Amino acid sequence: MNFNKLDKDTKKQLSLDLNQKAIQVGGKFNFLQMLEDIRSIKNPLLKVTNSLHYESGKISWNKTIFEDKLVLLFKTMKEIEINGNMFEEDLSDYKKKKIINMLKTLKPIIFEVIPKDKNLEGFSFKIIDENNEISIIFKIMFFYNIGFAKEILNYKG
Repeated sequence: MNFNKLDKDTKKQLSLDLNQKAIQVGGKFNFLQMLEDIRSIKNPLLKVTNSLHYESGKISWNKTIFEDKLVLLFKTMKEIEINGNMFEEDLSDYKKKKIINMLKTLKPIIFEVIPKDKNLEGFSFKIIDENNEISIIFKIMFFYNIGFAKEILNYKG
């Protein structure tokens, strides 16, 4: 996703949301450090323990994510980035059903970011948001370039 191609209102809302989450884990530095720590772990979402530790806290989730679902999720995210739609025009009914089942499987998963500092509240998020779209915070946490998060956090619109 290209931050510069977003409209002003979207940039502003995204900046407010992400800065709020950064405050909940101790500020921009801690948030960006958390992203760096996540990137240093090989396949963090496939951990059997359903959790991962970063320098100043822990991220846990309530359900195991299997590799086939994660691969399909990544392909679907790429399709949305390219075409703005998760269903290609020439997609077979079988593949559409696989995507729908993947979304149903991942929708109940909730991630909790828990800072070590007990004075900080942390935050939680889902893979699939209330609009049945792949959550932007999920993409930022696990897939997008850290530079994208920096642009959002530093936006002064």
